[in-house]
Amino acid sequence: MSDFELIEEYLSGRLSAEEKRKFRSRLLNDPAFNQEFQELKEIRLQVRQSARNDIKSFFDGIETSIEKDKTTKDQTVMKKVISIAASLVLIAAISYIGLRDFNSPPSNQELFNQHFTSYNSLTGQVRGTAEENLSLEDKAFMAFDAKDFYASEEMLTSLVAAEPSAMNYFYLGASQLELGKAEEAIKNLNTVINNYSGFKAQSEWYLALAHLKNNDEDATIGSLAKVITRESEYKEKAKSLLEEMGYTLNTDDMDSGPVIIVVRKPNPDAQDEAPDGSSNFDEDTRGRRSFQYGIISDMAGEKSYSFMTDQPIDNLGEGDLALFVVVERKFRRFRGRSGDGLDGRAFILDKY
Repeated sequence: MSDFELIEEYLSGRLSAEEKRKFRSRLLNDPAFNQEFQELKEIRLQVRQSARNDIKSFFDGIETSIEKDKTTKDQTVMKKVISIAASLVLIAAISYIGLRDFNSPPSNQELFNQHFTSYNSLTGQVRGTAEENLSLEDKAFMAFDAKDFYASEEMLTSLVAAEPSAMNYFYLGASQLELGKAEEAIKNLNTVINNYSGFKAQSEWYLALAHLKNNDEDATIGSLAKVITRESEYKEKAKSLLEEMGYTLNTDDMDSGPVIIVVRKPNPDAQDEAPDGSSNFDEDTRGRRSFQYGIISDMAGEKSYSFMTDQPIDNLGEGDLALFVVVERKFRRFRGRSGDGLDGRAFILDKY
């Protein structure tokens, strides 16, 4: 089997557990093979995305053709021919790339697949050192750079227990997100933004993606709003993703009002409460998720909004005045309940 065929088998999920283990080992130890793997994986993703765009353009063209032919005497025949051709193309496209209805809004998982890219790190590039002399940290980052996320997760789990740091928690969360372990990734990325100053921008962006993969729209919107309200390389990416989710946020259009309801998890005032509501709470929340949610209204009391954030505001209480921005809905992606009696979502910038 050629390397190309082997990579295709791996990406298609047709390798056995032992073959996958050998494949990952080769990724770690064969730079040329790793490079070919990354290139083929990127080409595969680009082909899928290009196919989606081409099919949508095809059907848009069909719709235009039908409109133009409405006034001709061959209108009925033309529609039948186009309809048959469209059906054949659609069946072929679905069988090839598993597309959903092109007119349907993208699901959270589809948005995740479109916006997620692996974190590009050079941390693990160690040259001229025998493997037996490498530290656990070096081996963990080499595994991450080689896309062996099973190995990097295992080693980084040991590292955060022995040497907790922003870098170790971030790479652990990033490894888990690569493996589809969104809930575990959320805890570790949340740990970074609430306990450390380093890797904050990276953690905020990948935390939003982890919430998206976990299908938690409220938490995703709250995390994206945080990214948008600060300057970082991820700001425009966050704005684009938020818009594709059907929302927009104008950071210049600020409002203020009283906090009606606020809940913080874990609750620092309840020493017996843990993040999940269980007992044995302590002040060290590393490795666990801290978050805050509630309702805020405008000064006139005419409109009220829900809010959620993975970066709780200290000492925020009911009745406190806070500065916030409204997350405006552009369109509704899915059918469902129209609302909960509120006027939308907000992101709290700070309290007065």
